[in-house]
Amino acid sequence: MEPISLLVTTLSCTLLICNLVGNVLVMLVICKNKKQSVSANAFLLSSLACSDLELAIVIFFYTIFLTYRVTEGNFPDFIFHALISVYTLVALAVERYYAILKPFVHLTRMVKSLAKKVVFAVWIFAAIMSTPGYVFETRLGVNKGQNVTTFNETREAATWFETLSTVYASLVLLFGLILPATIMIFCYSRVIYRVWFNTDATKLTNTALLLSRRKLTKLFIIVTVVFIITWTPTFVRNIVTSYIDLKSAWMYDLSTMFLGLLGSSANPVIYSFRCPKFRQEVTKILACRFCKRNRQPNVAFLRATNRYSQTHMRRKMTTRPTTLTVEPVSVITIN
Repeated sequence: MEPISLLVTTLSCTLLICNLVGNVLVMLVICKNKKQSVSANAFLLSSLACSDLELAIVIFFYTIFLTYRVTEGNFPDFIFHALISVYTLVALAVERYYAILKPFVHLTRMVKSLAKKVVFAVWIFAAIMSTPGYVFETRLGVNKGQNVTTFNETREAATWFETLSTVYASLVLLFGLILPATIMIFCYSRVIYRVWFNTDATKLTNTALLLSRRKLTKLFIIVTVVFIITWTPTFVRNIVTSYIDLKSAWMYDLSTMFLGLLGSSANPVIYSFRCPKFRQEVTKILACRFCKRNRQPNVAFLRATNRYSQTHMRRKMTTRPTTLTVEPVSVITIN
């Protein structure tokens, strides 16, 4: 058990550091560029960075608690942050769909105020979907540990509770995985089809266009595959745990949270660091921070030299002679 705990702790700390660095750099770049910060895409990217940062911190502590069996992980809280991250990814997919397929609608309607309303609605929806999980999570552990075979009323109550729990697990699976994955696949597949099979685009066969098509297709495929792999165990968890033993359920929860941490750490790399302009902005930010540290002694030296030059000029002006010296002029005589 100790080697496994040490391995999980090391990997969790590494992913948490990568998550912190990546998401903080994303927020710094967006805040620095005032022109980009007013766009809906930039606001959604910053919201995704904030939600992934919160999700990573929550998952990290729950992973450590589950690894060392300190306490059980609060899975509804994890579902709340996971739904925020998932539906922010869906909002980004819809925004890219309108930006490429319907640019006029994107310019007129896809503004920052609309993005704020969407993010607010995502938070409200995540709170509504995760709140029943606190009731089912606590009551489910109690009912599983008891042998309910005494009274018919108790049996009926347990049956109704298991039915409601199954319905809730199905709703979480539907609205947390199936519906978002369907929307993302639809948006990205339409964009890829438009890029490759548009009548105007097929006439242009230069190398730069083909390269941009391949990059865009690869990006959308990576986004969809990473989303399905990292979030499927999370939203299937309420159904899977009803068929497995409680002793082995914590291992499934641990792997689920670890995949969620991996997905939230991969989002800054997929959505931001793949862009050359973003990498240039990150380089400028890091270079400016480094230059400011190195400029502090140079600024003091320049101030000292400036004071010395000013005092030297004052002394020279006070000791300057009042008489004028005339340079000898050679006279040319013409015979």
